[in-house]
Amino acid sequence: MKPMELVEQGRFLGEEFLLWLWMRGLAEGGTSGLEGDQSACFLDDSVQLVTERGDVKELSLRKGNPAESREAFEALSRGMRPAKAKVRLLSGDMEWTFTLGAAGLEISTLKLPPTQSKDNQGRVADRLFLLEEGMTHLERRFEAFLTARTQEPDELQESLRAWLRQGLEGLVGAAAGADELPWQG
Repeated sequence: MKPMELVEQGRFLGEEFLLWLWMRGLAEGGTSGLEGDQSACFLDDSVQLVTERGDVKELSLRKGNPAESREAFEALSRGMRPAKAKVRLLSGDMEWTFTLGAAGLEISTLKLPPTQSKDNQGRVADRLFLLEEGMTHLERRFEAFLTARTQEPDELQESLRAWLRQGLEGLVGAAAGADELPWQG
């Protein structure tokens, strides 16, 4: 099998991870659910959704708070899946922002917290530490997601369904399709 075919087949996992981050950001205050982890992670001001069916194949939501928008929940209820999102990760007074792509869990446009060092060598060492620290927070979340997905898949699907229904509450005519998860169908 060709490498790109393998990536395409595994894309669903990245999409589910982005959806899980999205849900935890809105429903759980961005926590990882792991004991002792005080960091928070949220989808920020840019979300890209995709689908293979229908007339609209891609929907990009930007500015404001697209993760809580009516358009985002309606798109999810119609089977669109998150393909890329800007993510904000907070730990103490440190903040990382980056774009996370679902296809290969690729990170781009990474902005690290500011460094405290004045000399070049110290700034490089600080930036490497901050890069590793931020990625460790993200890796912990991915491990928590994989644990939930493998050990409690029915519970995870039901919590995602409930979150999607909750996001659709009060939206006129949008409740149809709320039982279908974005990766099904």
